[in-house]
Amino acid sequence: MNWRRVVTVLLVCVAALEVARSVGRLDRVIFATYVDVGETVLQGGDPYGPHFTTWPPTNTWPPFFLFIAAGLALLARVSLAATLLLWQVGCLAAIWGACRLLARLVDEEPPRFSSWSTLVPVLMTARLFQEHLQHTQVNLYVFLLVVLAFVLFRGRRDAWGGLALAAAASAKAVPIVFLPYLLYKRAWRAAAWTAGFLVVLNVALPLAVFGPARTAQHWRVWRGIAAAETADPTPHHMNQSLLAALKRLLTREGSARDPVQYAVVAWPTPRVVTVFYVLAVLGGLGLAFAFRRHPPGLATPPILAAELAVGLAAMPLLSPLAWKAHFVTLLAAYWLVWRVLRGRAAWGVWWASFACLTLSAPALVGERINNALESLNVITIGALLVLGLAVWAALRPLPPQPPASFERRSAP
Repeated sequence: MNWRRVVTVLLVCVAALEVARSVGRLDRVIFATYVDVGETVLQGGDPYGPHFTTWPPTNTWPPFFLFIAAGLALLARVSLAATLLLWQVGCLAAIWGACRLLARLVDEEPPRFSSWSTLVPVLMTARLFQEHLQHTQVNLYVFLLVVLAFVLFRGRRDAWGGLALAAAASAKAVPIVFLPYLLYKRAWRAAAWTAGFLVVLNVALPLAVFGPARTAQHWRVWRGIAAAETADPTPHHMNQSLLAALKRLLTREGSARDPVQYAVVAWPTPRVVTVFYVLAVLGGLGLAFAFRRHPPGLATPPILAAELAVGLAAMPLLSPLAWKAHFVTLLAAYWLVWRVLRGRAAWGVWWASFACLTLSAPALVGERINNALESLNVITIGALLVLGLAVWAALRPLPPQPPASFERRSAP
């Protein structure tokens, strides 16, 4: 029996069921908020007004996302269910597209979905994909855009790559971390195109559509929302960002809304926020030091792919608000690690990350235990383990993968 084919069929069936379930609960998915925000924009209302300051729904997306939401709202006027179905199918296509682009990033022929080089990373992140499809979020599109950007940079199509990366960073702010990375790699043209398109998408386009007053208001309000999220003393247990984990560990208020409270000290929240920023800066400097022997530029495929996977693994941890669905970017790190996974210690960390990210799912442990585990930052810990593995893998040479034809011949 070809087990890979069986697993592939099961994954497709589960994904199809999740998509169908989301279409059947239109009033309880985040996609409905996207449409609501877009409809407000189309009608000239305030997309950051009182209607969007409590859950549900909450508009925490940067101003460029208003254009995406408006486009979705236009389609939803024809059929909300059909628009959501199209969105979800696009998310599934983004998973497959990202897997193919990662292979192209290292100049390999993209393998079939049923190959182990694709199936294993997808299986390791399947629970996160299920969460994403369940809540109909935008993160898979952002993930795909980031990987696409670096494939385009590798092909010296800097303008198109800059547009893709700028679009990702404009829809969700955290991918902006790749702009300093481009400067670190001395990829000046790629950085310049990215910065230019960031100005076009976030300044020129809103000014042309909304005018100076409304554009300034949107940016001012969104920055206030982002600052409030960072300063929030009581993050919900579903927030699995590193900042939220530090608040639970180092402040009395950090786990006030969680099933489990375990603070070891009672620091004020502003001090913990400062600690978070210090750790983020030190982490960035540490990676820069670790990768210092790598050649500058984006012309070395294995090194670029490895460093990109590390950045994608770190990305959700750096956000002040990170639901489980935000961690779908760990796929790239698992893809990287699977290629060089050797040794008992590495395998132990691999399976520990799987236990944190997947075996904590409510379908396996129940809702109450899942909530308690999230209070203990189980997803954050799993992501940190994957990030550590990715850094370890990035410092090792990537072996070439067998050609797809060989894998097909060797399949049982």
